Amino acid sequence: MKPGVHYMLARFWLMLGLKRPAMTSFEDVLRLDPGHAGAAGALGYLRAESGDSSGAMDLFRAVLRVQPRDAAMLFNLGYLLQKENRHEEALSVLKESVAINPALDRSWFGIGLSCVAMDRRAESIPAFERAAELQPMNPHALYELGIQHHALGQHDQVHKIIFRLSQFDPKVTAQLQRATGINPGRAAA
Repeated sequence: MKPGVHYMLARFWLMLGLKRPAMTSFEDVLRLDPGHAGAAGALGYLRAESGDSSGAMDLFRAVLRVQPRDAAMLFNLGYLLQKENRHEEALSVLKESVAINPALDRSWFGIGLSCVAMDRRAESIPAFERAAELQPMNPHALYELGIQHHALGQHDQVHKIIFRLSQFDPKVTAQLQRATGINPGRAAA
């Protein structure tokens, strides 16, 4: 069979929710056409989902050799590097991602997380701010932004974030209040 037929079969298996046969079909595509970025990317997602981070990263890198300016694929690679606590590498990859696509909010969020993991909190703030600017109702970016401002002693900023969060996510608002000890009715500590 031709690579295109295997690829369509793999997509069909995915549509049916049958991931193992889909993986086999994507592998068949790559045996016949090692440069097939679509198959490599899809197989990478499936490998990552099944816990094979190393195999997924190899596949994402294969896609990037063919499509070096694929910001979403760079994010995927950065995300997996973060999961393996390889934050310096993740930060580099994620910064490359936003250089290509500055509107990729999840890459900005990842940049912030890697900065925090490397105890570079002040550097994380602009990244979380950008993620929250791109997705104004992203409670996770606002929560992290609040935590970092709190860690840096910028409690007036935490109050502003708590107010903003309270407009659309009471659960995350309460989590941030508990984590920081800051409540809207109280003066900043």
